[in-house]
Amino acid sequence: MSDLKLITDRMIDKKKAEIQEKIRQTELEAKETIALAEVKIEEEKVRQIKLIDKRLADDFEKNKNSLENQKRNKILAEKQHFLLNIFEKVQTTMEQWDETEFQQFLLSVLEQFKSLETIELVLGEHSSSKVSEYWLRSLTQQGIPVSLSSETISKKSGFIVKDQTGIQYNYLFDSLITEIKSQLIPSVSKKLF
Repeated sequence: MSDLKLITDRMIDKKKAEIQEKIRQTELEAKETIALAEVKIEEEKVRQIKLIDKRLADDFEKNKNSLENQKRNKILAEKQHFLLNIFEKVQTTMEQWDETEFQQFLLSVLEQFKSLETIELVLGEHSSSKVSEYWLRSLTQQGIPVSLSSETISKKSGFIVKDQTGIQYNYLFDSLITEIKSQLIPSVSKKLF
């Protein structure tokens, strides 16, 4: 019996040793698995941090560009508003010319048409008081064949010149400003902006 007990004890010891070895192996494998998992977790953490940093950098760049665009657009809008204000002031100034200033401008235009047989002058409603028949007769005596039309152009300042063939030359102040604006804004914009 003691042999049986000894064999049993040895078998139990052998099984215990095997189990202990399996436990030790399992513990080693578990430690390796945990270590690998920790490495993977750390790598994933680094990858996620890089992604977040990239997203933040991209968002920052987008926001920066957006702010720069908004700033540029605001500056452009202010400059355009400034330019339009200048043209409005020029038109207002022209509309407020006294009789002498208006007649000087009109004379400079009519002299360009001196070679025509007849010139008909159609005044804007707001300019009709700035030209008299007497002044026009003096121009005719100076060799500018101009006659005043009985019609006026409602709610306008300036005038239209008609030649004997019916061609009309528009010198209404709002039209002049519009034409000058379309010619000047591109070149002025290049210099200002």
